[in-house]
Amino acid sequence: MSNSLANFIQSRAFDPDALQAAIKKERAERSLSEFIRQAWPVIEPGTTYIENWHTDLISEHLQAVNLGQIHRLIINIPPRHMKSIHATVSYPVWTWLKAPEKRFIKVSYSDNLSRKHNILSRDIIRSIWYQTNWSDRFHLKDDVNRQNEFRNDHQGMMMSTSVGGALTGEGGDVIIIDDPQNPLMANSETERQNSINFFKNTLQTRLNDPKTGAIIIIMQRLHESDLTGYVLSEGLGYTHLCLPAEAEERTVITYPISKREVVREQGDLLNAARFDKDVLEGLKKSMGSVQYAGQFQQTPAPAEGIIFKRDWMNQQFTKKSLPYLSMIIQSWDMAFTKSEGSAKVAGFTMARAGSNIYILDLENDKMTFTESVAAVRRLSGKWPRARAKVVENKANGPAIVDLLKKEIAGMVEFNPKGSKEERAISVTPYFEAGNIWFPDPKEAPWVNDLVRDLLIFPKGTFKDTVDALVQGILYLMDKPSVTGPPQAMDNLTKESYWRT
Repeated sequence: MSNSLANFIQSRAFDPDALQAAIKKERAERSLSEFIRQAWPVIEPGTTYIENWHTDLISEHLQAVNLGQIHRLIINIPPRHMKSIHATVSYPVWTWLKAPEKRFIKVSYSDNLSRKHNILSRDIIRSIWYQTNWSDRFHLKDDVNRQNEFRNDHQGMMMSTSVGGALTGEGGDVIIIDDPQNPLMANSETERQNSINFFKNTLQTRLNDPKTGAIIIIMQRLHESDLTGYVLSEGLGYTHLCLPAEAEERTVITYPISKREVVREQGDLLNAARFDKDVLEGLKKSMGSVQYAGQFQQTPAPAEGIIFKRDWMNQQFTKKSLPYLSMIIQSWDMAFTKSEGSAKVAGFTMARAGSNIYILDLENDKMTFTESVAAVRRLSGKWPRARAKVVENKANGPAIVDLLKKEIAGMVEFNPKGSKEERAISVTPYFEAGNIWFPDPKEAPWVNDLVRDLLIFPKGTFKDTVDALVQGILYLMDKPSVTGPPQAMDNLTKESYWRT
């Protein structure tokens, strides 16, 4: 119990309502999360505040800034997850409860957006709730009380500006950079470089005390070379809190102050109450998988690709333009289970004609053992000319081969060598040479997601799809091939007969 609460109890006759109000006030002073919960009717009147663990996590990181434990902080989080309400609107107002002398500079990609955040901060201060509890802490100055800048009688300041905006003569104790680039301009190199240059040449020089001052960057990822990408690549000593909408791997998150731990299993959703699987799938379809990966997964694929380059994905075929296919196979990467955090099963039908490989079909989903067996049977029935059914010798692969080998001919176990990344790199010459052909997306809509997975590999959620494709390429390119249809049977030699 704080001295102020103890003094309150001693100074008044017992009043349950007054005591409850004093306790709520005390909790709001101690915890930024609790402050936001109580301020919610002011910030978002008419909407319900939805509790979630990530809001407490962000709050603790911002509180750690005030305690001097963190001086440089990056928070990457999807849109509409309260990032601005936390860092740009509420945090400075909460800080003024105990340190009204602090000076904040708030920066966004547009002046209108940063001005809006500043107005909301002032609205909280002016609210009946805030004034009832903390009117004795400071007063806003009448002579400096504009939308983009206001001050209090302790010389505290909250100022908003845009990337590239004027800051001549102004300094801050805390600089908050909230979405430095417009998502609609995600692929604009000029816009990205402008935000980086403004950060390097202007914002970094505006801390009143570079040793004790803080810089907070909170944003969704838009490009590998955005401001977050630049800061991380330069090794500038930032604490990095990255919160994808869907956990890409098992992650243990430790809160910086309470040391509470949250375990996110692969596939766990960040805020399932607001963004469940159906909502996220809808966003992925409407935004496109590449934009979704950056803004919601915080793993932006470079426009040109990481290991696999976009320029290598231009070879397309239609059903009518397919050449004679001398060798057709299936390539499978199986999973252990069908669960929220499990990997997907990926099964390709692929073929070789001369030096080229054609990707014909794809089964790609989370599957149980029984569903995986059914998928192999289904693809085998659909493509009866597929001779080898190449299955990676991991997870359920060996058991599926053992079950089906007497029923389906050509069940082959494949024991990969090296890491997924090493194997992927080994097949890049075939992509670069134009030997890998994709179906026309109009005939096979799944091609768009496959290309996206290739471009973002190995940063994507499901690496198994790419691994199954790479496995099939390695198998096909290790086998001889003919370039045209077989001649009459009486002209075939024993050596060439097996290839037709």
